[in-house]
Amino acid sequence: MTVLVIAAITYLALALILVYAIDNLVALFFPDTRSALHFPTFEKMMAASRKYYRK
Repeated sequence: MTVLVIAAITYLALALILVYAIDNLVALFFPDTRSALHFPTFEKMMAASRKYYRK
């Protein structure tokens, strides 16, 4: 049972490392010129949320 748990954790760790490496490789070839969530955008969303919450 212990060996199975260790194997599962190792498998998940290697899968996460592989995803991270592929993500970095994709970022090298296709650099993101703009982020999906800029801080000003986030601040505007929070302000709108507060405005509608007060009503």
